[in-house]
Amino acid sequence: MSKRQQSVAAVLALILLAGAASSLLADDIQGKIASINIEKNQLVVTENFKNWTFQLGKDGQVFLNDRPSRLGELQVGDNAAVSFTRQGERFLASVVRCTRK
Repeated sequence: MSKRQQSVAAVLALILLAGAASSLLADDIQGKIASINIEKNQLVVTENFKNWTFQLGKDGQVFLNDRPSRLGELQVGDNAAVSFTRQGERFLASVVRCTRK
């Protein structure tokens, strides 16, 4: 294998590795709660006219006005900031922080 081929192979390996790592990194969105399904442990948050459906992770944390809370205490219309990771087509919420006046 020539040096050029080795360089191209190394760059491609880095691109694949970066793509795999980016899917493991957490993302964040902010919006308003559009719906909550306690039985399915899910919530829908609207951000800029887009609905995001989140599955609350097994170890997921929920906060309401900076105090630990449960999904069932949240209400439609609450402001929400969600930290999540992508698992295929699903969005797994690790932290849901809501505020209500």
